[in-house]
Amino acid sequence: MADIEQNLREIARAKGLKLSDIAARMGTTVSNLLTSVKGNPTVSKIQGIAGALGVGVSDLLTLRPESAQGLVVIDGKTWQIARPSNAVVQIPTYNRFDVLRGDVRFFIARAVEETKGSCLMGLVETMELFCLLHDPCNEMFHLSLCYGEGQTKTYPYDKMEYCSWKDDVAVWDVQQVTEEIIGDLEGAVPAMLRQE
Repeated sequence: MADIEQNLREIARAKGLKLSDIAARMGTTVSNLLTSVKGNPTVSKIQGIAGALGVGVSDLLTLRPESAQGLVVIDGKTWQIARPSNAVVQIPTYNRFDVLRGDVRFFIARAVEETKGSCLMGLVETMELFCLLHDPCNEMFHLSLCYGEGQTKTYPYDKMEYCSWKDDVAVWDVQQVTEEIIGDLEGAVPAMLRQE
């Protein structure tokens, strides 16, 4: 997770508090307080510390928003986190299409070579979630988009529409399906991400 100890110290300093003040508010010692934020602290511990500091959980988790690299859902609310733990599903956030294009190209090239299903998920900076799924059993890709207001849209890509033939066998036309998926993805999210 985020460097909670560092954020705790910086928030306390900004509020003119000592760590002993925070520990006293929580009914513990400074040593126990610092030990409790090491490793993977519990949600209730993070909430308790944030309450003692008089800040929200998100302030404690991401004092420096520019370093946030993922999301976690706590009590139905979504928070950005800096260094997700292994127990958190990590969904990358994209703020530029050049990076997103590269990841989509790599995913598709790898997926068409595999016999098991695979998925690429991401969140664009403006809170649109996308999921690109490869279904090898039905020989399809599916691109699903979930917009910030809760609307969803799905695009199917059937191998028979994006194939070339070699010795009477349909083979994915990787370049064609990749460009179509990237075009649909770019057309579905805000223009601000197109600026490179």
